[in-house]
Amino acid sequence: MRLRLAGAENSYYDAHVFQRRLADGNLEEGLFMGDRMFIMFVHLVQNLAVLMVMAYVTTRIPWFGDLLNRRFSLKNSLLLGLVFGLISIFGTLSAVKTFGALANFRDLGPAIAGLLAGPVAGGVAGLIGGMHRYSLGGITGVPCSIATVLAGLICGGFYLWKKGRPIRIREATAVMAVVTILHGFVITPLILGLSEEIRQILRTVMLPMLLVNCAGIALFFFILHNLNRERLNEAEKHRIDSELRIAREIQMGMLPAPSQNGDPRFAVHAVLKPAKEVGGDLYHFFAKDNDRICLAVGDVSGKGISASLHMAITQKLIKALALSGEEPAELLGRLNRELCDGNESMMFVTLFVAFIHLESGKTVFGNGGHNPPYRIRRGDVSRMVLEPGLALGIRENAVYTNQRLCLEAGDTLFLYTDGVTEAMNGRKELFGEKRLAAALSRLRDSDPEGICRGLLEELAHFVGQSEPSDDITMLAVRLTEKSNAAAGAVRGG
Repeated sequence: MRLRLAGAENSYYDAHVFQRRLADGNLEEGLFMGDRMFIMFVHLVQNLAVLMVMAYVTTRIPWFGDLLNRRFSLKNSLLLGLVFGLISIFGTLSAVKTFGALANFRDLGPAIAGLLAGPVAGGVAGLIGGMHRYSLGGITGVPCSIATVLAGLICGGFYLWKKGRPIRIREATAVMAVVTILHGFVITPLILGLSEEIRQILRTVMLPMLLVNCAGIALFFFILHNLNRERLNEAEKHRIDSELRIAREIQMGMLPAPSQNGDPRFAVHAVLKPAKEVGGDLYHFFAKDNDRICLAVGDVSGKGISASLHMAITQKLIKALALSGEEPAELLGRLNRELCDGNESMMFVTLFVAFIHLESGKTVFGNGGHNPPYRIRRGDVSRMVLEPGLALGIRENAVYTNQRLCLEAGDTLFLYTDGVTEAMNGRKELFGEKRLAAALSRLRDSDPEGICRGLLEELAHFVGQSEPSDDITMLAVRLTEKSNAAAGAVRGG
C-alpha cells in the first residue's frame, strides 16, 4: 500500500512505516527530517533509474561513437548539449518538492555533457536546464539556475584540464560531488543568504541530492567505460579478422591451382577447405621432371595460425627436396629431420608423397602416418594397404620406406585428410571410411574435379548446419587413357 503524506508534495512512502502515527492522527509528527530525506532519496533513485536507461540508449546512438573517438565538431557539441539539456529538464521534472524548494538531479545532465565534450556542450546543457528551472520560479529559482549552468562549465573545464586523458569513474564522481556542494553551500547562500528557511532546505535536500548525483554520474561513466571496452574489443576483433583474411589469401596462394590441364597424360584436381580462417592441411602437385609428377597431401596437428605456419614450411620443403632428386622415403626422412629441429611446440605432420611415372604408371610413394589413399580401377574402389610410418616432427631418427604401385591408364588415385572421414553431423556421427568408399563408388565414373566436387556435396549434406570440426583436403589424379592422351597431344600440337 502506498500513501501520499501531507506536507511532502510529490512524494510517497510505505504506509506501514507510519501506521501507528496515522492511527493516532499524528501525521505532521511523522514527517521528521530523516523521514523527508529518506522519501526524497527513494523518489530520486526511482527516477534516476529511468534516466540511466535513457543514458544507456543515448550511448548506443551511432553519432555518440564520435565522442568516444574524441571527434568533436561544433555540431556534435551542440547536439550533445541539447540531449543532456533535455536530461537536465527531466532531472527537474523528477524533483521532490519540500519547503518550496526542489530536491533534484538537474545538474547531472550538464555535468556529464561537460565531462564528455568540454565547456561548449556542458554550457549549452546547463543553459537549457537552467532556463527551464528559472521559468518555474520559487525561492531557489535563481541560485539553482546559475548552479546548473556552472555545473556544465566547471565539468567542461575539468575536461580541458585532462587534455584528452580518459576520465576515471572516481574522478567524475569527485567532480560531481564538488559541483553539488558548490550548488548547495556556496551559490545558494551567496544569493539568498542563510536564513532559517534556507538552512532547513539545505539540511533536508543536500544529502539526498549529493548521493543521487554522485551515483548517477558513477553509473553513467561505468556504462561509458564498458561501451568503450566493447568498441576497443570490436576494433581488435576486426583487426585480427582482417589479418586472418590476409593470412588465408597468402596461404591459399601458396597452393597450386586446383586443376592441372596442361599435360594431356593426366588430370588432377584438389580442394582445401580450412575449418577456420587458416588451417594446417596441405596439398601439392608439380612436375618432378618431364615424365614424373609429384603428389603430396598432408595434415598438420592442430588448427589455426600455428598449424598454418607449420603447413607453409612443409609445403615449401616438399618441392625443394623432391626437385633435388630425393625419392619419397628419403624426402620424408630429410623433411622429418628439418621439422624436428627446434620443434619445441611438438607439432607434427602426417604426409603422403607419391611420384608417378606418366608413361608406365609406375608409382613410388612414402607414408608418414597419413590416411591410406583410395584407388579407383574399372569401377572398383579399394583402399590401399600401406606400411606404417611415423608422423613427421616426432622422432628425428624415424625411418621411412619406399613403396610401389603400378597405375593403369584410366586409374584414379584419391588422396585425402582425416577432415573428410571425421566430418561430424548434428547427431555426433562421423562420415567415416564406409561412407567415403560408398561415395567414391557412386562417383567412380567422374573426372577428378567431379569426384572432388561430388564428395564435397555429400559432406555438406551429411554435416548439415554443424560447424566444421577439421580442415578438409582431397586430391584426385587420373592417368588418361592412351587414346585420349594422344588426341589431347594432337589438339595441343
